[in-house]
Amino acid sequence: MKTFPLIIKLLVLVIVLSASAGCKSYMKYKYGITQPKEETPEKLLEFLEENHFPQENQYMFSDSAAYSHAMREPEFSKHLLSHMIFDRQGILIRRDTTQCQWSGYDKLKSLSIDSIYLKGDGLQLNQILSQIRPFGKDALPSGSYQDPDFTVIVTWAKFIGKYNYRLFALADAPKLNKTARIRMIWLNVDMQEAWKLTREQKVAIK
Repeated sequence: MKTFPLIIKLLVLVIVLSASAGCKSYMKYKYGITQPKEETPEKLLEFLEENHFPQENQYMFSDSAAYSHAMREPEFSKHLLSHMIFDRQGILIRRDTTQCQWSGYDKLKSLSIDSIYLKGDGLQLNQILSQIRPFGKDALPSGSYQDPDFTVIVTWAKFIGKYNYRLFALADAPKLNKTARIRMIWLNVDMQEAWKLTREQKVAIK
């Protein structure tokens, strides 16, 4: 199986968002970005607790094959370190990705079942849900709607450090939406120790 080259794209995306071509060292310093390494659910939960990030509705990929498959999906990779919004039918709602990747707070607050949104014709929610599994103490945490009007998937990673604050800032937005039931899924994209990756399957970022 091929190395996970899109981990590199994750870091490149962060660098591009900083609007400076020569700021890699600055970005590492500012956000505490580290080399991607294998993680465990326990380590991820500790990271979430230490940084006061939500520990509910946390998901990871079922295995390395599911991870690799998702990363090769163009629509998924375009939204890495960002979020995707799916309607009740599981169809992706298109949004302006030229804006800041972490923007979207106001959008989530104003989502409405009575509004008309531009839909995608590629990636669908069930394609992602079939490849991920919950981790943590609560498999079905309270507040996770089983029949939501919208589902929001936010991708995050431990190795991007404090940059996660920009992603988890979206957590409160659905609570302020009084017209729609919004399910939040926090999808971790770190490599997992349980996958038993070979050296060739791992990647180092310098």
